[in-house]
Amino acid sequence: MNKTLSFISKIAKIAINNPSDLRVVFGTANSVAEAIACPDNDVRFFPCIDYSDITGTSSRFKIQSFPNVGASISMLECAALAALIKKTNAMRVFEFGTYKGVSTTQLALNINEEGKVFTLDLPEDHPQYALEISNELERHIAAESGKGILLPYDLLSRVEFLRADSATFDTTPYRETMDLVFVDGAHSYEYVKNDSEKGLEMLKKGGIIAWHDCIHNHPDVVKYLKKMHTKITLINGTALAYSQI
Repeated sequence: MNKTLSFISKIAKIAINNPSDLRVVFGTANSVAEAIACPDNDVRFFPCIDYSDITGTSSRFKIQSFPNVGASISMLECAALAALIKKTNAMRVFEFGTYKGVSTTQLALNINEEGKVFTLDLPEDHPQYALEISNELERHIAAESGKGILLPYDLLSRVEFLRADSATFDTTPYRETMDLVFVDGAHSYEYVKNDSEKGLEMLKKGGIIAWHDCIHNHPDVVKYLKKMHTKITLINGTALAYSQI
């Protein structure tokens, strides 16, 4: 009751001093309410750790920022990806979903100097896909040109671009060779399942598979991860989840 009264008091102060800020408060509250109201979308099902739990007391990573690039990862997520790479001392990394190359850049910056990042996205001259993508924005992203265009020139030698629909991609040459797999392609249930299963085929024993957008507004990602028979851990303050196999 005391917390409720305190909340009401704060709302009243905001309403008096700056009413426009109520949109932020209620927007955040509505987002949390949506996540809790639908059990399938509630990510509190997963254990959650802080970024510092991965990095320890002191770590040094390289991060490159790309201001104003939408449909990408946050700065904290960049750092978390770098931490996961260091955690596995990764030599080989596979990424589902290149898009403009923001996450690809973070992977290439932090991988072992002799390592390689393999990043998969649709070919720009034939952006067709076999499985369903129901989200209109994701269909638009799938058809966009300029995949990997933001990757810095000096990192190109560490990256191999693969152009194919992940639904038809053959993992045979890559099986059990990857230290880290990052799943951030289409977010429909069918593609999350496909990319995760193929990612696991490519992962070494002891390797890490990570997913972006494990959050209530990507319910198919949450739904699939809840069905996995392995421990999934969220990184606090991000939409990243991972599992060490």
